[in-house]
Amino acid sequence: MTRSVHVLGNVQLDVIASPVTRLPDPGGDDVIDHIAVRPAGAAGNVSLALAALEVPHRLFGAVGDDQAGRWVADELHRAGLGGDLQVVAGQETGISIALEAPGRERAFLTAHGVLAGYTRDDVPAEATAADIVMLTGYFSLPGLRGTGTLDLLGRARAGGALTVFDTGWDPDNWSGGAGQEVLAILPSVDIFLPNEPEAQALTGEPDSETAAESLQRRCGGWVVVKLAERGLVARGPEGARLRIAAPQVVAKDTTGAGDSLAAGMLAELVEHDDMSRALATGVRVASTVIGRDSLARYPARDELLLGAGPLTAPS
Repeated sequence: MTRSVHVLGNVQLDVIASPVTRLPDPGGDDVIDHIAVRPAGAAGNVSLALAALEVPHRLFGAVGDDQAGRWVADELHRAGLGGDLQVVAGQETGISIALEAPGRERAFLTAHGVLAGYTRDDVPAEATAADIVMLTGYFSLPGLRGTGTLDLLGRARAGGALTVFDTGWDPDNWSGGAGQEVLAILPSVDIFLPNEPEAQALTGEPDSETAAESLQRRCGGWVVVKLAERGLVARGPEGARLRIAAPQVVAKDTTGAGDSLAAGMLAELVEHDDMSRALATGVRVASTVIGRDSLARYPARDELLLGAGPLTAPS
């Protein structure tokens, strides 16, 4: 039987600028190759990728009623995804500007807008009533940090849901209590999806596999550490171990690659419990997405690159 999927998190406007090698001089105007404007934050990215893969699901989040929010809402409605989106009167929509430089990790400028006051009281009860519930964009949801997220994941689990969690990068660079905050949430998580720098920051471990093992002991479920162009490593219950390489691709736009990986994983988990298969599909989706132009971002199933597969099967 097909499982139901709900995605909850930061819906916002994304602006991607590349390549950015420096900030302009005061009063200056540097010309770069590309600036793309698109919907819709981490949660929106997962949802749009799921829609392209023809996976029925629901998306829960909030935007303001400003021009940015109206455009994001219109784009999501065009994709059949806007039915559960809250448009909050008198509020600004969250916006992130991604600055992409050649050969280095992206940097972001973010204004949370309406998301700054989005709390568990604003999340409909039905948002956590699904077979699979993903909460993503944690650090873009200040009002849901800590007990808010624990409550939502607890509600989901109490209803029998498989819980999936992705934090994104801490805007304070893990200098405060964010690490302990996230670690306290992990026992309520069935699948945790940090990228390599996040896993290292949470554990203090320099090696991704050791970091995955440390986080899995905290979580008890699956921990999937995303390694960008190197694929992923994962650790699961009962000593399960996976390492999946990514197919080679010329990257055109890497923003949202991790969200696309999550969508590919979910697209398999709606029908199967095989994490090896699910994560291999996730890597294929992410690799396909980063090799496509921003205007044709998300692939259908028959457009996915081949070549991703487990190097180590679950033990």
